Amino acid sequence: MKKLILLALIGVVAISCKKEAPVKDYLVLTGNVENFKKRDVTLQGFRFKKKIKFDRKTKSFRDTVKIPYSGYYTLVLDKNKRRVLNLFLNKTDDTGLILDFKKPELINYEGKTAAINSYFIKKTKKFGEIIGNANNLFSKEEGDFLDTMDEYKDALSDLSVESNLPADFMKREVKNIDYEYLRNLNNYQNYHRILTGNDEFVVSENFPNVVEQIDFNSAQDYVDSYSYRTLLGEIIDQKARKENDEGDNFYLTVLETIHKEVNDTLVKNDMLYLNPYKNGITYVDNLKEYYKKFMAYSTNESHKKEITKTYNSMKLTAKGQPSPKFKNYENYNGGTTSLDDLLGKGKYLYVDVWATWCAFCKKEIPLLKRLEDQYHGKNIEFVSISVDKKNVYDKWKETIVEREMSGIQLLADKDFKSDFVSAYNISGLPRFILIDPDGNIVSPNAPSPSQGERLVKMFDDLGIQ
Repeated sequence: MKKLILLALIGVVAISCKKEAPVKDYLVLTGNVENFKKRDVTLQGFRFKKKIKFDRKTKSFRDTVKIPYSGYYTLVLDKNKRRVLNLFLNKTDDTGLILDFKKPELINYEGKTAAINSYFIKKTKKFGEIIGNANNLFSKEEGDFLDTMDEYKDALSDLSVESNLPADFMKREVKNIDYEYLRNLNNYQNYHRILTGNDEFVVSENFPNVVEQIDFNSAQDYVDSYSYRTLLGEIIDQKARKENDEGDNFYLTVLETIHKEVNDTLVKNDMLYLNPYKNGITYVDNLKEYYKKFMAYSTNESHKKEITKTYNSMKLTAKGQPSPKFKNYENYNGGTTSLDDLLGKGKYLYVDVWATWCAFCKKEIPLLKRLEDQYHGKNIEFVSISVDKKNVYDKWKETIVEREMSGIQLLADKDFKSDFVSAYNISGLPRFILIDPDGNIVSPNAPSPSQGERLVKMFDDLGIQ
């Protein structure tokens, strides 16, 4: 009897010591790429980004990846050349691809999602066949534009059906196609104005109303569809601008509009954080009010922690605070110039932070020149600080000559990483700063020259004349 009990105990021990096989919670992403010279590729998804090393000897990459959700991703091969592959990935399904970088249309996919990923290639071809390019699309007259968009949408719908795709993916893709369609409709009026030069153009009364067709509270669509996320941001932007005709406190209005229009927790938190380009707090006039409302509206603790960090930093450059200094910036006219060199002369400083690659900066240049002429000899100095990298040094000089830029032209010492730029939390260009004769900040986000009346009123209130 004792022998039987001993054997039973040994069996129990043996069973309890047997290890369970680990549950797979990752996928293996592989690729063989001919004629590719980069050191890495980047896998991106909704709030997800991972660099994957590329082995140029074996012409391949391989990595174990834990993705946060099954769904739509992109594989960025070359950001500058806009070489991006759309992918649909499942959390635990290995995926592979084989391609020639010089022949992007020839791609072979491996794995359970191969059919879906091959469909994306065909989908991209449809865009070229029917639309050609965005400029061509938005330049069309209204009737031709709508006909083209209907043709494109129908072609994508037919393609998705013909491709015999999984039912669960089809449910998501039907929405994705519709959001792309609606986003193009929403952008038509503004893009048509820009491309045709007709600033008075308005779509007809029969033009489809995009806003009426959009649900602002679909978390699944928000994660799945880039077009849906972008469209929501554009609609919120449009609503906010209607309430801010003069541009006062625009980013605060965006914050309030999101709070009013969006109820879904994921969508709302993400949009508040991105308001509208992730750095809304760095542009507001009333920093304290913006911060207070953000903390009240958001429920995402990591977002609130980051915004708090930015807020505490920005308090150092609020109105009335001593301006951060810049030292020994190269002066186009020779030598170097520091902020202290420009103070103590009884003049305000209107500082333009810009770069040669910034299209919006270039649009402000003629208006800035006109402003400088208008206030020539007055108690104000105009200072332009370029944050261009040293490798485009010649272009900086050429731009000053070609555009006949006046005022004091300086080049920051460490481009965007300059202490002065960092201290002001500058994340987008152009940025205008107004400093008083004693070196104190009048406005860390002064109106731009294109906001003529607001800027002139600010100058008048300060007695700049």
